Amino acid sequence: MKLSEKTALITGATSGIGEEFAKRFAELRYNLIITGRRENKINSVAEEIRKYFNVNVEVVIAELSDEKDLEKLIRVIENKKIDMLVNNAGFGLNSFYEEEDINKFLDMETVHVKVPMKITYVVLKDMIKRNNGTIINVSSDGAFLLAPKNAVYASTKAFLKTFTEALNIEIKSKGKNIKLQALCPGLTKTDFHEKMGMDKSRQVNKGMIKWNTPKFIVNSSLEALKKDKVVCIPGAKTKFLIGVLNLLPRKSYYRFMINFCKKNFKNKEKARA
Repeated sequence: MKLSEKTALITGATSGIGEEFAKRFAELRYNLIITGRRENKINSVAEEIRKYFNVNVEVVIAELSDEKDLEKLIRVIENKKIDMLVNNAGFGLNSFYEEEDINKFLDMETVHVKVPMKITYVVLKDMIKRNNGTIINVSSDGAFLLAPKNAVYASTKAFLKTFTEALNIEIKSKGKNIKLQALCPGLTKTDFHEKMGMDKSRQVNKGMIKWNTPKFIVNSSLEALKKDKVVCIPGAKTKFLIGVLNLLPRKSYYRFMINFCKKNFKNKEKARA
């Protein structure tokens, strides 16, 4: 078959938002390089994409918190033309900072900060030479909404948002035609929250809480790209909540979030009793 001349690299494409990005770019006739840790699952995703979209899919099995696996991925991509990069790999931890193994937080810092920095560094050089390309860094609404059990996650996602914005200014100041986006999804129906102990039965809309699908998140991201929006916050309710809470003076925000979370923790303890 005649292969596309465009290639998209997507990290964390085993499921959820990463898998949806992979399928969407395959539909747009991109060849793919996808990474993931769960070999059987990501190979199944790759086979499905090859079958339905007739594009080339290269799978790199990688635990990106491991330096050797990251270097393996770098060797795969360093001499390839990457037209679209989606830095999506990531994970969460549902625990207070001092109660968790510090090495898990250090792994989070590596996956959310070091890995996208390094991959972007490799890919961006060629994009600048060609004066063409797109980079999407998947941040989070946690970059705006600080809460307990979220200190390191929110901090790393805030870095990704700021890094993307600052890099966009830097590249545009050089007159380069490269698009950058910090995608900040809110609650999304993936296995991300299940891995943190939240059953799917609890992933329901209630009041200002709105759960979106990976398809909605990816649609929002691509629509925002067309409009050159550097920060994409999918969903009207998420945008409204971020806007309102960030209008509060910081002391008021801290007080609101502390009281809200205290009440929430007490309700969970009663439910377990």
